[in-house]
Amino acid sequence: MSVKAITKKKFLEDFQKRIIQGRRLLQTANHRWADRLLTDLYFDIEKTEWLDIQKKHQLVMIISNSWWMYINSLIKRTDDEIDVDIIRYIDAYKRFFSFLSKLDDFYLFNNFATNLLKTFIEMENLSPRGITRFINSYCVKVIERGEHLKLVELQILLMYLRKSVIPQEYFYNSMEVLGKILFKLDPSKRALFLYVILENININYQLTADPDEFIKEMAKILSHRIPGYLKSEFTNLNKIIINENTYNSIIEDLEILVSYLNYIGEFSWIIIIVKNMFSKIQKFQSYGDAVTYIRKYINFSINRNKFEIAFEIYDFLEDLFLYKTDLGYDNILIELWVEACKKFVDMKEKKFLLQSLEKLDTHLKSPQTNAQIYHYFYTCNFLWQFKSLFFSLDQKDFWRMIFYRAIYEEQNFELARKLVSYLDKNIVSMIPDPETFYNETKALEREIYSFEVVTPSAELLNENFVIKQIIFRINSKGLISYRMISNTGEILEGRIKDEFWNDMQIIDIYSDIFSDKKKEYEISLTDFGRILYLFLPNTIRKILKTFEIKALNMIPEINFILDQMTIPFELVYDNNFFLLKYSIGYIIGEPSLGGISFDRLEESSQNRETNKRYNILIIDSMNSSGPLKWNEETKSKELIFPFAAGLSEMKFITDFFNNRDEVNEMTILSNYNSTREQILTHISQGAYHIIHLVGNIFYSKWNPSNSFLLTNDNEIVTISDINNAIKINPHKIPPLLFINSQLFDVVGKKLNNVVRIFGDIAEKFDYEYIIGIISHNYPIFDEETKELTKNFYDHIFMDYGQGVSLLKARQICMANKLTELALKKAKDLTVEDGIMSIDVQSSLAISSYTLYGKPWKKVE
Repeated sequence: MSVKAITKKKFLEDFQKRIIQGRRLLQTANHRWADRLLTDLYFDIEKTEWLDIQKKHQLVMIISNSWWMYINSLIKRTDDEIDVDIIRYIDAYKRFFSFLSKLDDFYLFNNFATNLLKTFIEMENLSPRGITRFINSYCVKVIERGEHLKLVELQILLMYLRKSVIPQEYFYNSMEVLGKILFKLDPSKRALFLYVILENININYQLTADPDEFIKEMAKILSHRIPGYLKSEFTNLNKIIINENTYNSIIEDLEILVSYLNYIGEFSWIIIIVKNMFSKIQKFQSYGDAVTYIRKYINFSINRNKFEIAFEIYDFLEDLFLYKTDLGYDNILIELWVEACKKFVDMKEKKFLLQSLEKLDTHLKSPQTNAQIYHYFYTCNFLWQFKSLFFSLDQKDFWRMIFYRAIYEEQNFELARKLVSYLDKNIVSMIPDPETFYNETKALEREIYSFEVVTPSAELLNENFVIKQIIFRINSKGLISYRMISNTGEILEGRIKDEFWNDMQIIDIYSDIFSDKKKEYEISLTDFGRILYLFLPNTIRKILKTFEIKALNMIPEINFILDQMTIPFELVYDNNFFLLKYSIGYIIGEPSLGGISFDRLEESSQNRETNKRYNILIIDSMNSSGPLKWNEETKSKELIFPFAAGLSEMKFITDFFNNRDEVNEMTILSNYNSTREQILTHISQGAYHIIHLVGNIFYSKWNPSNSFLLTNDNEIVTISDINNAIKINPHKIPPLLFINSQLFDVVGKKLNNVVRIFGDIAEKFDYEYIIGIISHNYPIFDEETKELTKNFYDHIFMDYGQGVSLLKARQICMANKLTELALKKAKDLTVEDGIMSIDVQSSLAISSYTLYGKPWKKVE
């Protein structure tokens, strides 16, 4: 588990303890200390930088709900009356309102404050003084936010509740706002617009059964206090008559108002008109007609980038649907918010996507029937895609998505059976066998909701388009794009639009598998490869399924361009590991402005006789003679940075090159020859085709190009020094770098996440001046790693490209492993059986070598 994960876990555990403590304080009526604890907790959340906006919002919601549940518990409702502990209630609501006022989230503030207000309105013996103070406090926040409609609504509501007008600043501000918007309208539409505002207040707060009576009463209350410039507009309210005869013309006028308000930039008023049109259509036509009608204003708003209106319409529809639900698993409510999420994702609208996701999570309750379970997992797959662009994802999001893809997209029931244990406990008991469950529910695939299907282009689906080389680009924002070449030289490019790369959970599992600590996941390397395959967007998996070797003399090649190296894609498993099927290379950082060009395809059966001779430079930077530290137990000095595996490799690689006819010249910089001056002189002036380096690298996280080797003369050689030395070499021979290293930070602590860290270092090399980098970052050098290293160089000397050389070295290593297993067990094994028999430790010989650079490049 990474340091960040540990920090996160500790923070959330502490948060949970403090929430429980805060709720206990509330239940014992200790409002003062509960208020202090929960407010301090809120500020701790806000100042925690590693929490993203989504998680902060969720945690603040938990605090707010703690207050809200407590305040509601103080109201005891019976059939005859409502009993309120008024002293505790007033103190609690004041403290809660004060807490809400501190939030930098008006939507959350507005929701809770509105619900509080509705609760007060229901109370008998409502205190005019108390409700005035509450609404005016509410108006302070509303004015700060410039929420003009809400200000007008609150002040008119206050006058109704008091049955009189208070000549105060907030009232006159609201009348001024009302006057400004009315006088922007055509005179013939002003009374109707004012009527809509008043009727909306009545409906929203459920004040009277007859809206006309409410409007008459409000006109009467306001008649003597409203500014003179508004009196005629209020007088004209009497002219508004809505019945079956006038209904159609009223709807037409309201439609004109919506368009006009949008044109003049006053779109915040549109939502009340939309709601009013719904009530009119429902009254004079039907509920279904009204829902269908107002839905058109969702696209109207989205297309004009008025996202708040669209969200408010979805919110309004949710309230309507809630009246017709039994509060169980409701497909209609879920699909409503799935649709909202999809629209906001498509428009890259983060704020309202977050709010829609929370709504979706709220309604995504435990399913009860097979049809609901299928609907649940189908939706969870979309939920993952929606969140992947902007937000960090929870473990439960990850496992639900993977489980769905295992069953319905890949029919991998063997893996699905192992994944069930990672699902919610209340779901596990309902899926005794994934294959049986699939057979019982697969017919539902034809009936469930869907969006436009993102598929590879027609050229890709054409069976004559045989893919031979692919470049995948994943940038820091998670955007995935691809570029492919066919065996006839056609090029096809595309971008994944429905999902983004968000691999935090994958990294967590990968780190756990290769950790020496107690395992959090019971996942084999093969199952991890299968999970990694399912993690790929469906479009990518479809591409890979067409990536077949139809011409047997061609070796398929994949080049990954990443902003940061996190996991080795060689471990992807689709009936076999990628590392045993493809020639794979990595480019870390931005590609050149000229893009990536495809070189000629590698042929596996071509004549490999070559007269090439190679100059080799071997560098020892293992710090095998120092620095030293005192060990009190042994009463002796010992190495601070021991590298036993490196010593074995140095001996092996020296003997190997000494016995190869292809080696023209070999220089070894070891012991006292391995100084800063000697290393940089040989790199900058020697004519070397291969530089093989074994040593400790000290990683600078602030600037990876300043990561360094500690030389035997107690100097340092930085990555930048090596890169510059290669670039100024007069021989212009781009070398292949083979680096077997241990990684430490600059204070000497051994590092664990070596894949990402070495990826940062590899990014700092200029690949225009080198063939590529083969890295081996695990401190293991045994018979298998010897074999892989030997076979890699064998194929380099046979003039294979670096990617194919690494692929063939892995394949030979695996074949020998299978032979060994077969002899040991005295029976025949399939490739699948053999791969399943390989443990993590032995697989390091195959999976721990990574190529940075274009896989098709050869040592010149």
